[in-house]
Amino acid sequence: MLSIRGSASQFTGFMVLDCAPVQAECVALFSASATENRLKHLDGFTGAVFFASICGRFVLEYVIWKDPAALAAARENPTFSEHVKVVEHHCTLRYVSFSSISNTVGNDAIRFERGDRFFMRLYKCPAAESVPKTLDRLRSISELARVHSLLQMAEDGSSLVLLSREATSAAPALRAMLAEPAFHNEFTVVESIAASSIGEKFAPLYNLALVPEQSPERHKFNEGRTHV
Repeated sequence: MLSIRGSASQFTGFMVLDCAPVQAECVALFSASATENRLKHLDGFTGAVFFASICGRFVLEYVIWKDPAALAAARENPTFSEHVKVVEHHCTLRYVSFSSISNTVGNDAIRFERGDRFFMRLYKCPAAESVPKTLDRLRSISELARVHSLLQMAEDGSSLVLLSREATSAAPALRAMLAEPAFHNEFTVVESIAASSIGEKFAPLYNLALVPEQSPERHKFNEGRTHV
């Protein structure tokens, strides 16, 4: 389980991957495996959560690093990208944002446990509005604090990710402020990973073997077998 204390300020990354139907959980597990066995041992890694959408098509990755310098140094390590080419072969990147403008809203810690459900919304922010002004307006929406939300704004203020445990009642206020979400979906926590403890070692990385889509003839054969 990964827990983020209330009002914590973090350097975070959000990534949305678009996969083939029903393969989101498999991809999320593979990325979680790579993080558990490789990335979490790199200096500056703080935590990560891997989600699969309820519809089975999207993967959401939420990662936390100590600061931008720690992430930059980690990317120079070959173990950082061992799993990336595999994931890129099976998915397309729909959205990515790494930013230090990231914090929780509300006094309680936000906990991520396997099977928990979260609602994710991606908004495009008004180009004419400054980042501090947008943040001030967001903090004035009391409903966000009541559902213990986590938000991240892109460094240039162009987009906002909101992650909440509930379908927040702040949606009308957010719609009036930012218009309709550019992307939204409901996700389930597949795995959450904390930073490594003293003495932990690298472990072998799992292989990702997705089953190719079956042909109609194959489906027909399988259907026949079920009645034997």
